Amino acid sequence: MTDPTTALVRFHEGNPRTGPMTWGQRAIWEVIRWLPADDDSLNQLGWAPVDSGTVAQVCDMVRLLVERHESLRTTYAEHEGGLVQHVAASGEIEFLIDELEPGDLAQAIAPLGERIRAGAFDNTAGLPVRAAIGLRAGAPAVVAIAASHLAVDGWSFQIVMDELRTVLAAGPDGTPHLRDRSQQPVDRAGFEASEAGARREKRTLDYWARQTNVVPASMLAITSGPEQLDRDWAHIDSPALALAAHALAERGGGNTATALLGSTALLLATFLGEPEAALRVIVATRFKPEDEELVGAFNQNAIVRLQLAEESAEQFLTRTARTALNAYRHTETCPVRMEEQLEEIARRRGITPGGYCFFNDLRFSAEERNAPAPAIDPMKLPAQLEEALARTSLTSPDSEGRQSGAKFFLFLDGLRDSCALTLCTDPRFLPVSAGEFLQELELVMVRAAQNPDTPVDELVDRVRRLPQGTRHD
Repeated sequence: MTDPTTALVRFHEGNPRTGPMTWGQRAIWEVIRWLPADDDSLNQLGWAPVDSGTVAQVCDMVRLLVERHESLRTTYAEHEGGLVQHVAASGEIEFLIDELEPGDLAQAIAPLGERIRAGAFDNTAGLPVRAAIGLRAGAPAVVAIAASHLAVDGWSFQIVMDELRTVLAAGPDGTPHLRDRSQQPVDRAGFEASEAGARREKRTLDYWARQTNVVPASMLAITSGPEQLDRDWAHIDSPALALAAHALAERGGGNTATALLGSTALLLATFLGEPEAALRVIVATRFKPEDEELVGAFNQNAIVRLQLAEESAEQFLTRTARTALNAYRHTETCPVRMEEQLEEIARRRGITPGGYCFFNDLRFSAEERNAPAPAIDPMKLPAQLEEALARTSLTSPDSEGRQSGAKFFLFLDGLRDSCALTLCTDPRFLPVSAGEFLQELELVMVRAAQNPDTPVDELVDRVRRLPQGTRHD
């Protein structure tokens, strides 16, 4: 790649605004503050092809989005009175512009995309978005955008990218059909400070208190020191898991993520010898019409507590769907207040808190959200699952990623023809490695899909009989 040229494009929209941080912004602020100062692992990156337009016209299309969404021009600060967000009314967007190598567009834009993604954002002073334009024969061919996680969560970054694709498709002379602007983060902060916001927060805190007062100590207790550097990582790419998740979702009345969530909780409780498991699920938190298209750091945690019972796999997953939906309704609260309450409850129970189990569905793109489920023939399914098992890929990523307060973190990276899961565990928490856990999760879900009437006890009987730490094919 050559040395890119740089263009500065000025934006201007409305007046400056200042308000307290929202609960969602506060959650990411705490994570970023915990990470090393130069950490850029949370930066978001996306790209979209350009059909027509000059460099100046494409820059204007990106400028439109920065003016449209206040979070893309917001900085953050800690004052004596608390944490605040400052929305800039004007400023400059820097674009890197470079001629791309020939070949596949995704591969060609990757080096330029990485150039704008790499490096921590200065969330206290700099613009939380970077942009690049890749050229072919001197004409714009693709736009890449990188954004700070304080400006967007995974869901809202896809809103931005979907809008960018709409604007680019309309072209410089067209009229893009964008939805009415949603509530802005400063307005959301106003709701959170209101009486209605306080009532919603109390409902959430009360729900979390009821759950954490009774969950097994293993779900709350810390297992290692604060550095958490010795994590075990594994990644599975499994067509069988994808097929099983679709089949179980169809039978259990939930969706594929719920089928994976319930199966994970079932396996986690079994390996730990507990009567139940509690997973913290990262939730998009967009439940009201005014929040649906909100662009900003808005994600919050739900606590999904699932008890084992004498029932079939199908019954268990049906109950998982109901439990998860109820948990998702109780997510909106100041994360610091929630953590303080959780720690107080744990200590009152004689538990040293700080180690939690997480499930995070990372599928936010429109393509992923709208992917049709495969047609499933129950008569052919058992044989299809057996055949698909032979195509599983299990690897051990070399990752230095760290998750504050997590001893078990399962990422659902993708689920279409194959299911991609990444697991990070504290080796002192589970009696098996991260890779072994993923292998057992695959087998449990395949067996459940082959026979949804199987009692849960029978489904996990093999796991109970496995010698601790025994590796298997």
